[in-house]
Amino acid sequence: MKKSLFAGATLTALFSGHALANEPLTLVLDWYINPDHAPIMVAEQIGAFKAQGLDVRIIPPSDPALPPRMVAARQADLAITYQPQVHFFADEGLPLVRVGTLINSPLNTVIALDKQIKTPADLQGKKVGLLGQRH
Repeated sequence: MKKSLFAGATLTALFSGHALANEPLTLVLDWYINPDHAPIMVAEQIGAFKAQGLDVRIIPPSDPALPPRMVAARQADLAITYQPQVHFFADEGLPLVRVGTLINSPLNTVIALDKQIKTPADLQGKKVGLLGQRH
């Protein structure tokens, strides 16, 4: 389960409010520190945040579902979450705004195990469902 959540994560930053210069900015990750967080960790290590006048505090969550709710409750400034969660939270009316993406394409695919789908070409003639937003 953890592996599929991790492997299938489309990481999206959510923002609610902003920090003033020299005021700590709290960024809650979606999971334990991992390669998907490389741009954030490298920016911290090379001093890129400080060079922009930002004091960024990076926090791994105790529960991957909490970071967006922490932003909505003003307990954090930024959160990283899975793309599908953004849709669910929007539907719940949480006051969140997407401000960026760490990975610009979906990383997850769900296929029934009883199907003989080995390559994208095998999807021809099959029903394909996509997650979308109501308009």
